[in-house]
Amino acid sequence: MSVFLLLLGVVVEHSSYAADDFSWLKAEPHNEASVRAYLEQQNRSAQLTLNPLKPLQQSLIAQWQNAASAKAESPWLIRGDDELNQIWLNGERVIARRKRNSQSQSILLNIEQRAAKHDYYRLANWSLSPDGKHLALAEDVVGDENYRIVVINLAQSTALQVAIKSETALLWGRDSRRLYTIEHLSTEPAGVALYEHFLDTGRSQLKLMESDPQWILSAYVASDPEYAVIQLNNEVMSEQRLLNLVTGALLEPIRPRQNGIEYYANVVHGKLYINSNHTGNFGLYQSALGASQWQVVYIPKSSAELKHFYLFAAGILIHEHEQGRDQLVIIGYDKAEPLHLAMAPEGAVGWISRVGDFNSNIVHIRSMSMIQPAKWERLHIGNAQRSLISEDAYPGFQQSAYRTEQISIQSGSVRVPVTLAYKSSMLHRQSPVLLYGYGAYGFTMRPYFMSQIISLLDKGFIYAIAHVRGGGYYGEAWHSAGKGVNKPAGIADFVAAAKTLQSFKQGQRKIAAMGSSAGGTLIAAAVNQHPEYFSAVSLNVPFVDVVASMSDASQPLTAQQYHEWGNPRQANELAVMADYDPVNNVGALDYPATMVRVGWHDSRVPYWEGAKYLSLLAARSQGRGPYLLLTDFQSGHAMDRRQALAQQAMDYAFLIHYLLPSEQTEL
Repeated sequence: MSVFLLLLGVVVEHSSYAADDFSWLKAEPHNEASVRAYLEQQNRSAQLTLNPLKPLQQSLIAQWQNAASAKAESPWLIRGDDELNQIWLNGERVIARRKRNSQSQSILLNIEQRAAKHDYYRLANWSLSPDGKHLALAEDVVGDENYRIVVINLAQSTALQVAIKSETALLWGRDSRRLYTIEHLSTEPAGVALYEHFLDTGRSQLKLMESDPQWILSAYVASDPEYAVIQLNNEVMSEQRLLNLVTGALLEPIRPRQNGIEYYANVVHGKLYINSNHTGNFGLYQSALGASQWQVVYIPKSSAELKHFYLFAAGILIHEHEQGRDQLVIIGYDKAEPLHLAMAPEGAVGWISRVGDFNSNIVHIRSMSMIQPAKWERLHIGNAQRSLISEDAYPGFQQSAYRTEQISIQSGSVRVPVTLAYKSSMLHRQSPVLLYGYGAYGFTMRPYFMSQIISLLDKGFIYAIAHVRGGGYYGEAWHSAGKGVNKPAGIADFVAAAKTLQSFKQGQRKIAAMGSSAGGTLIAAAVNQHPEYFSAVSLNVPFVDVVASMSDASQPLTAQQYHEWGNPRQANELAVMADYDPVNNVGALDYPATMVRVGWHDSRVPYWEGAKYLSLLAARSQGRGPYLLLTDFQSGHAMDRRQALAQQAMDYAFLIHYLLPSEQTEL
């Protein structure tokens, strides 16, 4: 039996079964036109519904722009005698260079001029050649995260395209004639490969190939600039080699891959320093180049987890995570007593950024909270002195008028941390809650300071982040407790957070949920279980068709994700996945108003996932809706920054409308 739908003059044919589950929304060459017509019609329908919210959207945009900070300039990257930075100059983003400690700068590239040539543009990485004459760029001009690699001759202002369908890694040979890139292969067997490009002759040669789709290939320059580290890893093990950037020689693996064993190396002064879990928990070790025996440098206490380390002439800086807090440890090469420092003040979050080179002995720390504007501090490894170098300033913002706190919520046998913020004078028993969640890959959602969030607090919202299992709030154990067959635990945590926050501080509160990507799994699954807990939902590029996507080996990330989501070829894992899969569990329930955004060129979470989910929701829900699907045909997994503010303002306007009676109008 066939069903014909007339969509704006386009005849769409598909089976009655496909019409029911919307699987036909996965565009193939034979039906791409009809799928696009359907999505465009959904866009028009959604825009008609959202039109009454445009005054609120414009009001939010104006408020955010008026509250725009006098953003402090980010620290410059220290590379020998030079400093490099991406800065704003006369309203345009540029890449600039200057001599260290000098204020006289030269412009290497005007990013806005390159972006103006494309409907979508993202500069993902850039790297200056050792001789300072060439600038390599990794650009996405579609939104599909297949990056083209372009080398700019700075003296002649000419551009040479070196590669397409690449990752963002850019490694220069020390002679500035060679550039190393990581590229996706379209040949058989498909895979990913490290290439060496000779810029003066146009010749390229394969250095290393990995055809197993479960493995990821990446690279980074070592503290000794004569070497780069070439890394292969999946979710449970790693293998690394050194690439000699002087000779081009790729060495044998530091340690052969072994199930469950991870290691991450750096090199300086002829020695390897390695963060590894080969004896159990992660610790720092050292060895001579080519040696098989590793000596202990530093082992954290059992309650702490060693995350990263950085090598400097004055000592080693270690980043540890313990019970939801990040701290820094400085140790000398003589294995002197370690010095422990807090990464950020209580209630704030901090992270290491803009790391100087080996001889600089300097790292920069970025920190903020939901009510504390972002600031930059400089830490000198030699004397452990920390100094404030800049801080964002928001006109009229009074931090004392707001409060942030962390509560813990019972979920089964565990207590789940929830970070929240609100404006003290606006808090009352009906103050609504915007609950944000992610809960995957061991990633901890940082409580960023954003004028957008402050605008919600000013309207009386409580903004909350649920640090559910599957994230990294309590380290790898917390991640493991919510990944794979344990994924339902994180969903239960989010449900518990929503239920508890309804009565936070003896209130009677409406709950809105917001999430993106993997956060879409968390939220959509929670809403399937308890739609009555939520008044409105906003999802961006949500991963909601879990079983179907994890069963499709043609998708680029599928094989790399089995440990995170489960392998549907294993019966016990498939049973768990099917039980929480958002698309598979949409029922005839009273669902809250829901808005879903997808990107046509999304290679991480294909657009059809969110499109199927929202279409099923609209077809089966017993609620009033609305159920709105918006497809951005000019983007992928990330929005173009030039459209991001307007889209975010509409997302917020949608949620505000359903949670604040004073903002409601007829939709």
